[in-house]
Order: sequence, then structure tokens, then C-alpha cells
Amino acid sequence: MRPSDDPIVVLGHARTPVGSYGKSLAVVPAHVLGATAATAALERAGVAADEVQEWVIGCVGATGRDAYISRRVAIEAGAAVTSTAMTVNRLCGSGMQAIALGAAELRSGESDLVVAGGTENMSAQPFLDYSAKQGYSLGDRVLMDGTSALITDPFDEVPMGVTAENVAARYGVTRQQQDAFALESQRRAQEALTSGAVAAEITPVTISGRRGDTVVDTDEHPRAVTPEKLAAMRTVFQREGGTVTAGNASGINDAGAAMVLTRASVAKRRGLTPLAELVDFTKVGIDPAVMGYAPKPAIEKILDRHRLSTADLGWIELNEAFAAQAVPIVRDLGLDPALVNPLGGAIAWGHPIGATGAIISARTIENLRVTGRELGLATMCIGGGQAVASLWRAL
Repeated sequence: MRPSDDPIVVLGHARTPVGSYGKSLAVVPAHVLGATAATAALERAGVAADEVQEWVIGCVGATGRDAYISRRVAIEAGAAVTSTAMTVNRLCGSGMQAIALGAAELRSGESDLVVAGGTENMSAQPFLDYSAKQGYSLGDRVLMDGTSALITDPFDEVPMGVTAENVAARYGVTRQQQDAFALESQRRAQEALTSGAVAAEITPVTISGRRGDTVVDTDEHPRAVTPEKLAAMRTVFQREGGTVTAGNASGINDAGAAMVLTRASVAKRRGLTPLAELVDFTKVGIDPAVMGYAPKPAIEKILDRHRLSTADLGWIELNEAFAAQAVPIVRDLGLDPALVNPLGGAIAWGHPIGATGAIISARTIENLRVTGRELGLATMCIGGGQAVASLWRAL
């Protein structure tokens, strides 16, 4: 992303609560989660839905009725039928990639106002049978779990947790280090919940039922843990000598997130107040077998491009797909642990894969403003051996 004399700015952002797998938000379609977040982001930005020209929405499990989920999000949120929409799938980086593509749309002059973000209902993924249309013979059939398919490495055909074990082995990360990291993530999240530090991010989801409406306004995934509980958990992906457990890995979750983007000149002309500037975005690729380590070169790439160092950053969101990958990145880049996920990360909050990139981007923006710091960075690994990173400046 090249520097511009008319920067891309954020006017407003919002997310739904993050639902735990199979819990409160499991019954809410992904497009409704996305539209709920988009509606709140637009209201906070002071922009009407029918003024938005382009909607860019990340989603990994966009199958069946959700094959064109971006358009469903847009129409559900009140978009003009003359607006356009695009669905983005860069797996875990989809929400952040959607923001980058929205920025590109604005830079080109094709649009003046863009809604970008992501949505995912991992609980509602269907079971799959890719051979059904070829006809059935006698005998049993095996259905593929659509949720598991989203988090399976397509090259070695193993769960993503196996790649986390690969990272732990290659970069020398112990079970004890992972559990300590996970414990701190949960502690920070509990503190944030108690203090209301994430309340400004959230817009509630209303679920209508036969007995009336249910309002979901609280994140479901954070939980109180102890060192003893974490140590007692069995390893999931490698029984002998393994290190990755359910306690030191991110969750499987449901949520939507969105932000309203424009050019600085448009914001000024309309009398709107920007929150932050998207300074830059980048992406990298590495060996899929150790995909979790990819944020390290992504961080290095984006900082080198601007002749910055990690010391210039006042807030860092490093998505915790697994403690096994977050620990060596913090160590090898010499990051200040106090500045990395200060409110906790995906181990505590959860990881609704298509939405997470937008969630952590917005969290970076919000907390640069709260802390009075200037520059922040959000980054995440991506299954298949990639990472994305975005650099933000508070305004």
C-alpha cells in the first residue's frame, strides 16, 4: 500500500459479542451477525447505509445460502440496491484483507464510502458430502464436518493444531511456556471484562424466539483458569510429547465485525470525525507446515517499509491462534509483552475466523485512542502458510 496525500481513515467500527461454539449465537446466521455489526458501525460513523457504495466482507465458511454473503450483509443492513458487494476469503486473515481491499477501492476513487469487515458462524457450518451428486451405492457414507474442514491444513490434511506442534518443535516452545502465555491472556481478558475495557467495541445481538427476545451483549469465550487446570489438560493433536491443548489454543467461535472507511478529504467535506488512519497493509507466505510463525516476517516487512522498529509501536494485536506460535514471535522480535494483546487475545476471546482480522484491527484503533499512543499494529497467521499485518495511526 503506497503512501497517499489523501489517507484512508476509519469513521466508526463495531462488533457483535463473540459467541462460543454451539452457544447463544449459533442460531444467528452469519449474514445477520455481519449486518448487526455494520449497522452499529454506520450509526457510530454518522453515515447512512444507503450512502455506502461498496461492501467488502470477509468470510471463510461462505457456502450454500451464504455463497454471496457480502451482498446479504449489505442488504440486511439497509444498503442501496445500487451499491455493490464483494466477499473475501483469505482464511483467518479475511476480515483484515477486506479492510485492505476496501481501502484500495477508496484509493482508486471508485467509491467514497466503504463498509469493510468480516463475519463467521463456525457453529452453523454444514456437514459435507462431495460425492453425493455422483450417486450412492449400497453401504454407509461418511460426512465431512464443515467446521473441521475450515481449520484443517489442506496440504498435509491435518488439523491446524498439528502445525502449531510443528512450530513448537522447530522454535523451541515448551508446554509450560504455552500454558503461561494462555494464563496471562485469560487474566487480561477477565480484567478487561471487569473494567469494561471492550464494552465500546460491542453492539448487542437480539435473537427473537417464541418466548420473546433474547439479547446477547457479552463475550462468551473468556473463562477463569488456573495454572493447575491448564497443566491438567491433555494434548489434543500429538498424544506423545505434544504441547498444544484446548487451554492454550484459540476457540471456535461466532461473530461479526465491521468498520466504515473513507478518504480523509471525504470525511472533511462531510464534517465527519475520523478515528484513525490505515497507514499500510501487507501479507507474506511461508511453509504451510509452520504457518503460525508467519506474523514474524509480516511484522518485519511492514515496519521495514516505513523505517520503523517495534519500539515505535504503542499497541500490538498478535492474534493468538495458538500460544505455540505467539510465544516465539514475541521472543524472536523482542516485543514488549506488555504491549502485545494488552486486553488478552484469541485464546481468551475466541477466533471467529472470518471476523477476527476486523476485530483486532478495531481493537488496535480503539486502544491507541484510549492510551494516547500514535502507532499500532495488528497481525495474524493464516492457515496454509500466510500472514497479514496492518499498521494504524490514531487521529
